Amino acid sequence: MKKFAGLLVAWLKWAVIALILVEIGCFLLITVTNLALFGSIWKGSRVRYDPYAGFLNLEGIQPTAHNPSGREREKAKQIWILGGSTTRCEKVPFDRTIASFLARRLNAPEGQQPAVITNFGENTFNSVLEIKYLQKLLMQSRRFPDLIIFYDGANDCIYFNEYRNPHAHYGYRRLQGPVESYRGSFFGLLKPLVAALYASFSLETIDRLRQAAAPLQPDDPGLLEECRAMQQRYDHARRLASAYGAGFLVFWQPLLWVETGHVADRVREQEKKHAVMDSRFLKFKQNFALVYQTLATHLKDEPYFINFQNILCGRTEPVYEMDGVHLNAVGNRLVAEAMTPVLRERGFLKPYGFTRPRPSA
Repeated sequence: MKKFAGLLVAWLKWAVIALILVEIGCFLLITVTNLALFGSIWKGSRVRYDPYAGFLNLEGIQPTAHNPSGREREKAKQIWILGGSTTRCEKVPFDRTIASFLARRLNAPEGQQPAVITNFGENTFNSVLEIKYLQKLLMQSRRFPDLIIFYDGANDCIYFNEYRNPHAHYGYRRLQGPVESYRGSFFGLLKPLVAALYASFSLETIDRLRQAAAPLQPDDPGLLEECRAMQQRYDHARRLASAYGAGFLVFWQPLLWVETGHVADRVREQEKKHAVMDSRFLKFKQNFALVYQTLATHLKDEPYFINFQNILCGRTEPVYEMDGVHLNAVGNRLVAEAMTPVLRERGFLKPYGFTRPRPSA
């Protein structure tokens, strides 16, 4: 009996050591991957808990340049832009974000009613979290917007590909696990240990590897459910905006490896140096592109949907960062310039003096 007990203790000891070594290995892998993809050992930004949006950036709202001030600001149209890190644009000065370039474009022409652009972009946000944030903003704002813009695509595709769940978002596993496991089994009573398990680097590694190791098919039931969920979210946002007297648009953002238009050979040669163009990322890019194209096809006939997939193909210089998602200042300016005629065609840019009836606060 003593021999058996000794063997059991030894087995448990080595099992614990093995688990610790696996966790350390996954920690190093995740950290190195973050450094390669995001230029930092951290993914996302420093945040604070928010009961309505989940979490928000500690630095607050990203400033927008070229907005009117004083009396002009009071008369101006209000445009809110929500999205992820490509909307917030922390990698460039705040006066070179998409929001700032759009403000400069909209406030330049004489005789045009001025517009105040507010950049509500939050790093790692996708449409799931943007809907929550929008509801918080409308509930707490004293002045409602004339137009609400979602600039989406990358994060929705990434989180679905990572978790294969249509309701996934940043931190999905860490939030879902402890909540659902508490009454799920006896071990749920051990809340700290369960929380540590779902927040482990080992599970995060499995989730990330799924993006490249588990191929997606066009008829995947989860992908079709993702399409329905996205449409429901955007339809809800459109109705919500309408209830507050605002318009609603979704711009489907351009990304380097999903472009189908012609790009100048000289520019493409320069972009081949980007890490995402490496063949080692082929399966991840194939899965990502399938989600991106399927969602765009499903949403293409919606009145609020504008597909910007190929708007940067006419560029004369590289506009993407090394990850193929984020844009430099030139890319941000080109996106803002492409947005302007859409707003004009949709009737959101009116001659000076136009006033839309607003619901009472």
